[in-house]
Amino acid sequence: MENIVLAIIIFCASALFSMIGLGGAIFYVPFFYWISGDFLFSVTIALLLNTVTSGSAAITYIRKKMVEFNISIPFIVASMTGAQIGAYFTRLAPVELLLLMFALLMVLVGEEMIFSRIQGIYSKKQIQGKKKYLLVIVSGFLVGAFSGMLGIGGGTFIVPLLLILGFDIKRAAASSGFIVLFTSLSAFVAHVSTWNPDFHMVASVVVASFAGAQLGSYLMHSRVKAETLKKMFGIVLWLMAIRMIAGIL
Repeated sequence: MENIVLAIIIFCASALFSMIGLGGAIFYVPFFYWISGDFLFSVTIALLLNTVTSGSAAITYIRKKMVEFNISIPFIVASMTGAQIGAYFTRLAPVELLLLMFALLMVLVGEEMIFSRIQGIYSKKQIQGKKKYLLVIVSGFLVGAFSGMLGIGGGTFIVPLLLILGFDIKRAAASSGFIVLFTSLSAFVAHVSTWNPDFHMVASVVVASFAGAQLGSYLMHSRVKAETLKKMFGIVLWLMAIRMIAGIL
């Protein structure tokens, strides 16, 4: 696929995912796997783009004082530790098993994006005190492990968690984007030693990812509703999951 076409696709995905606090790896991994047929390559470039997208969006969110650092920092420490462990298991597990896990994850995330069941159930059941930080540390480690193993940044889990802890949707999305930056970076570092990419292609999609996230974070801060976008991407994730499962079977 021509680099210009790739750049356009990544720009659009980055803009849309950054609006809802995600890095976009849950889209990037299957997308690049279909292009390359190499799962480890797809995981690594997805983590790189996740890092760039989240970092770009975080610039806007920090400047607008939308990031909750008291929760984000302990989450980051735990998730970066988990990411290193998860990356180790990527090399041990069969690719078909990892793809099936990823497809099932896409189905669950797609359902949450469309119906917001978790957010609807727990949005009023806020957790406080020591239980809050214990939940943050344990969840951070698990999210990091999944990030390293499957090449995701974990924003699909972090946003609902922050809603449970009592944050509004915009602060949850902004803080999630900040956390995903470090989780993805840690997992990327764990994978990069085995990576041998086309650097011209990488450069084009990295620039597109950064620019798209700048647009998406600006639009989110400007009170553009993300609910419609969440539902659209939920449907897209379902379609991609079905295609991936069909390919495995």
